[in-house]
Amino acid sequence: MLWGVFSEVLSNIEALDAVLAELERQGVERYICCGDLVGYGPNPNEILDRIRALPELLCVRGNHDLAVLGRMDLQWFNDPAKAAVRYTQKIISEENLAWLKELPPRIEAKAFTVVHGSPRNPAEEYLVTVQQFHDNCSYFEASPCFVGHSHLPVCFLMKEPVSYVEAGALAEGQVLASPDGVRSVINPGSVGQPRDHDNRASCGVYDDEKRTFTLRRAEYDIEAVQKKIHAAGLPEFL
Repeated sequence: MLWGVFSEVLSNIEALDAVLAELERQGVERYICCGDLVGYGPNPNEILDRIRALPELLCVRGNHDLAVLGRMDLQWFNDPAKAAVRYTQKIISEENLAWLKELPPRIEAKAFTVVHGSPRNPAEEYLVTVQQFHDNCSYFEASPCFVGHSHLPVCFLMKEPVSYVEAGALAEGQVLASPDGVRSVINPGSVGQPRDHDNRASCGVYDDEKRTFTLRRAEYDIEAVQKKIHAAGLPEFL
């Protein structure tokens, strides 16, 4: 079974549509989302309508999702992020808000685990170092563990019980094997706001039979999103 894996949509419908088209080209049948569906961008209702309609979707909530729901203090967000949260709260539909409220903080499937930040602290911890990987290994059972939050396509792999950790950034088209006996954490990068100096949307395809993950990138109309951000009165920084 092929799973489309993505995270950090952040209300960017142009980027999401490009990613979904790329995943469809790859023959994806089911979907995994690591959270932060809303925030930053101008189209929260459009992206939620699109994501909710995906077949066999497994989705967790992120910190921006929690902020829009009023379940995370805005003191932890910078000013542009706060403005985006308040904008989203004003225009999100009741139906989409109700669906967002039902998202879990983590999903423990037979073949993998899904969280937003880290297994230890799903809403807030950025899992970006080898030490953090070691610290989180006891907090999840099924491997790989898919995470988001950092906006960076990266991986951590370790043969069990304890050995050298292979870690690093993932390149477009790179195929990552995570066989039985290997503990792994994989971040598919960001759909709506990549932060790895590649402005294309990022996502991945996971084959649960071969136990391989392949990173994919998709170009989208960035200028169109920028114009919408300006029209919505959101901060220039976004």
